[in-house]
Amino acid sequence: MGTRYGVRVGNSNGTGRRRGGLIGIIVVAAYLVLRFGVLAWREHEAGMSTGAVIGTLFLYAAAIFAIIEIVLAVQNASTRRREAALALAHPGAHLAPALFTKDLATDVRRTAAMLGAELGSDVPRRGHATVVADHNGIGIYVGGTTPRLVVGIPRNQVRAVSTGETKAAGRYTFGTVDALRVIVDNGQWTTIDLPLYRTVIGFAKHLHGEALEAQVRSVAVAAGVRQETPLPGTTR
Repeated sequence: MGTRYGVRVGNSNGTGRRRGGLIGIIVVAAYLVLRFGVLAWREHEAGMSTGAVIGTLFLYAAAIFAIIEIVLAVQNASTRRREAALALAHPGAHLAPALFTKDLATDVRRTAAMLGAELGSDVPRRGHATVVADHNGIGIYVGGTTPRLVVGIPRNQVRAVSTGETKAAGRYTFGTVDALRVIVDNGQWTTIDLPLYRTVIGFAKHLHGEALEAQVRSVAVAAGVRQETPLPGTTR
């Protein structure tokens, strides 16, 4: 049986909007080109042949990529363990991978306050999470083999789900991205915007467009709540 949520704690808006991560990628790429360009120039000035310089740069790049992939593999393994545990605890539930951000942490705290829940200081400000939607409501979990419920919203207090937007997740990402929006209503109302993602070569890639719409529909069906279509140009 899935967890019965009491008040527990533990869209595209225009083609001109910046996609999260683009500026960050440009900045990091420019830094690496400059850094290794200077290194190559110094080695070349010291008498190393052009072929040797290129080979050295290739080895540096391969080593950096390998280290990054190892770190990502550890993170993704934790996510898989969490999802496996949640699938056992919530049979038939829909699971959606999400990324924690400062904005999401703020949304969680605001929602907990509105629902009258006491919330400690352990709400993550970054990292991976899993959204669980079933007949009990919608919950957000973190952790690994033993998932921890950050906030659980009872089904009768979920007014609807839709697409929304939030700031991009990650240290080197900027701008806004599309997100799963959960509209919470207990007489008052607020929203939680969760940036969903899929994994590409170990990296988390934010969902948008049809891929996000499919996740929103799946969450709505699994939780038995309404799916809203946001008005053009609105975010909250």
